[in-house]
Amino acid sequence: MEKVDILSLDVKDLQDILKEHKINGFVARQIYDFLHNKLEFNFDNFNNIKKETRSLLKDLFYIPELKKVTSLISKDKQSEKYLFSLNDKLLLESVLLTHDNRKTLCVSSQIGCPLRCDFCATGTMKFEKNLTASEIIMQFYLIQKDLKKKNQKISNIVYMGMGEPFLNYDNVIKSVNILNNPNGQNISKRNFTISTSGLINEIKKLADDEKQVHLAISLHSAIQSVRDKLMPINKRYSLEKLAESLKYYQDKTNNRITFEYILIDDLNMDKDAVSALTKFIKQFNAHVNLIPYNKVFGKPYITPSKTRQHAFYNALKNNKINVTLRDTKGQDIAAACGQLKIKKEKEQDGKNN
Repeated sequence: MEKVDILSLDVKDLQDILKEHKINGFVARQIYDFLHNKLEFNFDNFNNIKKETRSLLKDLFYIPELKKVTSLISKDKQSEKYLFSLNDKLLLESVLLTHDNRKTLCVSSQIGCPLRCDFCATGTMKFEKNLTASEIIMQFYLIQKDLKKKNQKISNIVYMGMGEPFLNYDNVIKSVNILNNPNGQNISKRNFTISTSGLINEIKKLADDEKQVHLAISLHSAIQSVRDKLMPINKRYSLEKLAESLKYYQDKTNNRITFEYILIDDLNMDKDAVSALTKFIKQFNAHVNLIPYNKVFGKPYITPSKTRQHAFYNALKNNKINVTLRDTKGQDIAAACGQLKIKKEKEQDGKNN
């Protein structure tokens, strides 16, 4: 019989399987607690469960083989990038961000990304796979387990790591529900944010399925031709179609939408860019995060000066747009926005030279 991914099961599913082997329902609750609260992933260490039952668990179930390879901490101590191996074959990255003692985990939903946004390092990787819900939550669990030793914990989860979350919609939502489960981590759905490049059908689906989960849009330009250059998905789902789906989302949820806008010198920061962005944003209850471009190996784009960044920010403020100019965090460890990628040797050499 093929083994079942035990992390993907809720208590009732677990009870149903164990019932076939004459094991009481309360044991399933104990097992669930070991996995999702105590964060123990070795069946041999389930020490209040009979040895025979632990042996049965090994026969029936498996736990995704996600292992921490290494981690890097930024100079300002505000960002930590984790490198994980999956089944000792594939690699993926997650980033832990600290702000005013609040810890936000940026998780990956895919290994690689098929959308190939032109400014993004992940898009230059080979697309390998969608992560399962269990592989997504294991990023959280392994990092949370480390933090518990220091009496710290993750408070917020953002799906802004490697990949387009809405190309892996079912597994992403399932991972949210597992982490939200009151028998497990019990993280409020208000503390989740999913970022998308603009898959309009999934935006509408999220509005129907999840009223509390927050939505972020990777926008980067409100001019069709410029966004076409930066984000090929825009040729399929135009700004007009994106706006229509976002109005549907906001009508259904009444949630404020976050727009992410990477500032690239001589591309998306002139007067026309300000005008177009203002017009687009004013359709919604929204907040704009301005993110200075983070250098990606082999890309021609330039990070604007602080003066130009503040000029663009002030122009939006003068147009009464809710906007924040973000500090660049994690750039020194390639953990900043758009930089997540499993590096090739020559890219590492290029960075070090």
